[in-house]
Amino acid sequence: MLDNPKFIADASLGKLAKWLRFLGYDAAVFYKEAGREMMRMADAEDRIVLTRRRDMLKRQFSGILFVIADDDLASQLRSVISKFSLRIEKENMLVRCLRCNEALRTVAAEKVREVVPAYVFEHGAAFNQCPSCRGIFWEGTHQRNSLQFLQRNKII
Repeated sequence: MLDNPKFIADASLGKLAKWLRFLGYDAAVFYKEAGREMMRMADAEDRIVLTRRRDMLKRQFSGILFVIADDDLASQLRSVISKFSLRIEKENMLVRCLRCNEALRTVAAEKVREVVPAYVFEHGAAFNQCPSCRGIFWEGTHQRNSLQFLQRNKII
């Protein structure tokens, strides 16, 4: 549907936003009460609004708003992927910080030697860092477990 969609989710959909980030999509979370301020932000940043609040459909909004009806995370994720025809590609996974949504940057292994576990440093092939929160990310069991969740729930 859209080439490179960006999302803004209300606070009740924080886990959904985190999974969209895992898949490589820009997904901000609005932690205040969902309403006009969230819609203004979405409009200014060209984001799709994801919310559980049906009453937001009654508000005047020139952008795209999608009400999430499902309660469980897997169903929510499938709904968004289907609605917006999102492409799921392994090379796009884990390119955004799962905490703060910033694009990750490659960092030399020597720069993370003191901040990652010794086993991870010795066996890690590549490391990425968030320029905002300074979090370090690497391919490991978290990625494997996340892929298994996606496969088990027929998302990929």
